[in-house]
Amino acid sequence: MRVACPALALAGVVSTSVCASAQTVLSFADVLATARERAPQIVSARLGLAEARGRVVGAAVRPLNPDVDVAAGDRRGGSRSTDLDVGLSQRFEPSGLRAGRIASANARLAEATANADGITRDVLRAAAQAFYQAVHAGERIRLAATAETLAAAIVDVADRRYRAGDIAVLDVNLARAALARARAEQRASEAEEASALGALRALLHLAGPIAVQGSLAPGHPPDATALMRAAEDRPELRGLAAAVREAEAEVGMGRSLTKPEFGLGVRYAREEGSRIVAGGVTVTLPVFARGQELLAVGSARASRLRAELDATRSRIRVELETALAAYEKRVAAVRILEAEALPGLDENDALMARSFDVGQIGLPDLLLIRRELLDTRAQYLTTLLEAAVARVEIDAAAAVLR
Repeated sequence: MRVACPALALAGVVSTSVCASAQTVLSFADVLATARERAPQIVSARLGLAEARGRVVGAAVRPLNPDVDVAAGDRRGGSRSTDLDVGLSQRFEPSGLRAGRIASANARLAEATANADGITRDVLRAAAQAFYQAVHAGERIRLAATAETLAAAIVDVADRRYRAGDIAVLDVNLARAALARARAEQRASEAEEASALGALRALLHLAGPIAVQGSLAPGHPPDATALMRAAEDRPELRGLAAAVREAEAEVGMGRSLTKPEFGLGVRYAREEGSRIVAGGVTVTLPVFARGQELLAVGSARASRLRAELDATRSRIRVELETALAAYEKRVAAVRILEAEALPGLDENDALMARSFDVGQIGLPDLLLIRRELLDTRAQYLTTLLEAAVARVEIDAAAAVLR
């Protein structure tokens, strides 16, 4: 009986998702889309950008508010009167200080955006790897189930031949041990699947049970030239470029502090019945504090970040070239097994079973050959997983996962 699937409030789960036995079945595209929408790390990074945007708003505000001072008092002497003194003044920032502050805040926002993109890429890479590990575990479960079926059939034949006096009880015990081993391997594969699905659920922030649906088969060969171009947009590079701009903005602010700071004011006073209105100009001369720290620190930081940017760009190029070479070798290993090892495995299984049934080969030989065939199939699945994970590494190195 199929259990109805509850409504899912998942913007990232596309219409290809189906529900069987109350499980949400996710394809590879579903996993990536759901991670972008629900992964706690990605959501937190996205919300953190609001803080950086708030700093941009604050940087545009002029920090110098008008100053108002009021003084009043009684004058006593030959006559009594009330004196009043009111002043209003406004200071102005040096030219370029506000522009530098806005540029610095925008650079910090760009850096925060790049960091958020880096977190998104890392989470998507982990989700993709968990997806393929779950698919691989499912394939291992199916392989183990087939091995268990064949092992059970061998036990039945061994029991029949033992009762007929054709083989010794030692052979029966070997057959039963092989069956127990097949069952244990299936349980181990189920544990691996549960672990991979649990990790995926945690990454996607999903409460209910899930299953995956996909293939480990290699896809189209990657376009190395296009990937190299895409790698220029890696979050690390954008973050470092933004940090360089921030340091340059600090240098600009330091230079602006070498200029005088001006202020205007107006004052109204009333003394002994006389009214006085006066205006004034204030000039703060940059004699001692001339932005020395901003200039020195900003210049040194910009130089360091430019060198780090160049080194990171070279490292990313090497990473991508390495990932492409590793993927090519992984796929080559898959093709070798597909061309030279896999053909005829099913036929060999059937031939061995018939040969043992009629007494042409002994049970130890049968079990040895069976183990070799199972190891070949298991190696093929592992090689497929390694190739799939290697392709994920390429997409992560080229900033395709975003």
